[in-house]
Amino acid sequence: MNLTSNQRDAIRNAWLDLCTCKEHFEGDDEFVGVAADELAVACKDCIAELEKEFPFLTGENTDE
Repeated sequence: MNLTSNQRDAIRNAWLDLCTCKEHFEGDDEFVGVAADELAVACKDCIAELEKEFPFLTGENTDE
């Protein structure tokens, strides 16, 4: 996969933001309800998709 440094940074930053959101939604903070539940699921799904398509996010070897 040939990504520019800026593309890798953008993907990594989006993944990190989603991971932070996921931690927030799984915590005991005040943001609760159907909207919070739907956003939490969306975050988890996005994280899983990014990790599947871009294994460098989790530090996995990307040499193929």
